[in-house]
Amino acid sequence: MSFSDPQAVARYAEGPARQVPGFHALQRMTALLLAESVPAEGTVLVLGAGGGLELKVFADAQPGWRFIGVDPSAEMLDLARSTLGPLVSRVDSSRVSSMRHRSVRSMAPPACSPCISCPRTNGCTRCVDWRDG
Repeated sequence: MSFSDPQAVARYAEGPARQVPGFHALQRMTALLLAESVPAEGTVLVLGAGGGLELKVFADAQPGWRFIGVDPSAEMLDLARSTLGPLVSRVDSSRVSSMRHRSVRSMAPPACSPCISCPRTNGCTRCVDWRDG
């Protein structure tokens, strides 16, 4: 899939639920596991945030969380904004727009702000207390 192809981006949300067994349960479980480590008013960095599927699940589950969503595809980030609807106000869009064309690999933890409670990447979760840095 080309993440810059408008037709492919428009169909993106259909894919994960068909391609990943238990996708919706995985998203809910991830939100529960994050809630064990992320403070009620924490900030979650989501690498590979395009599409907004994880961001929406997390935002619905935890009304106090804020998010930084990073994705190398501007088109996918636009889809994420659309997916989030009014919840988009909880995503730091200034950071998204300044980072969106950077490679996700360049977003190593040392480059991130100490205000981030937990980074989240598609496929794995790793919580870090950034203040112990």
